[in-house]
Amino acid sequence: MVQHPSPLAPLLFPIPNLLATAKLPPSSSKPAPQPILPTLCVSDYVALVATSVRASALAYMVVFLVSPSYPGLLGGHALGPLVSWVPGLLARNLAATWAVCGLWDWILYFSPLRARLAGFKITPAYPATTQLVHDAAFTTLASVLATGLEAGLCYAWATGALPYDANLSDAPLTNIMVAASVSLWRSPHFYTIHRMMHPWRVDGIPDIGKFLYRKVHSLHHKSYNPTSWSGTSMHPLESTLYYSVCLLPALLGLHPVHSLAAIFDSGLSAWTSHDGFIWPGSGNPFHMLHHSAFDCNYGNAQVPLDYLFGTFASTRDDIRTIWKKKN
Repeated sequence: MVQHPSPLAPLLFPIPNLLATAKLPPSSSKPAPQPILPTLCVSDYVALVATSVRASALAYMVVFLVSPSYPGLLGGHALGPLVSWVPGLLARNLAATWAVCGLWDWILYFSPLRARLAGFKITPAYPATTQLVHDAAFTTLASVLATGLEAGLCYAWATGALPYDANLSDAPLTNIMVAASVSLWRSPHFYTIHRMMHPWRVDGIPDIGKFLYRKVHSLHHKSYNPTSWSGTSMHPLESTLYYSVCLLPALLGLHPVHSLAAIFDSGLSAWTSHDGFIWPGSGNPFHMLHHSAFDCNYGNAQVPLDYLFGTFASTRDDIRTIWKKKN
């Protein structure tokens, strides 16, 4: 019997997942599927805070503990040429991408634990090698583009083009609240970007979403059987827009650590939620339904914008009802 995951599990990912996997009997069957509900409980929001704290803690360590001097906090005179510091940002982001996606996919799909976890795969079929290679290439490109956004922000902060609150201690309550809610304030941005790239189906105006889906977002949907590598396997335009959420705290003059946390949370949340397995994996059935049924569940389950805007579906059968209402 698999226990329900603790809402704090994301803080120590993947340790709780591996411990739960180790307790599984050699041949385990998937528990009965739970319905995707539009209502949320306290533990859902605790999990959301946990993912936020995870990203913010990692960003804090990078800015203040790991790097001797984070480029964005240097003065323009001390920043130096781009070639002296941008490669370090790129190496860190690519190493993290390959460590999380590569290692987690290996554990789920190729390691000796595969047999124990097979029964927990949301889609019983396993992805083809061609999909894994495709997704790894585009997720790597997405991390390169995220580094470009981070480097641009660092240059703007260091040169004074983008002012920021230099001391976290000046507004401790505000900074704690922002740090503990990254996944929450990121969600409307994600929903908007994602919804924009699916058919709009609004009478009287050109369906730009249909065009954007065909030319841009359809690349992400080539990952019809998602793995961790699929999370940010996107067209370069989409991945740039997806990671552009890091601009929000920067434009508000907040400390650079919050923009970095937004980048980290965008990557980690996408990679883990696409892994294709229910607990003890970390896949998201809400978003997996989007991948299989296409026209529903554009946002995150914990921030019910889909319910608010009428695009929430708990099963494939709900899709017809959604669009019948809108036609």
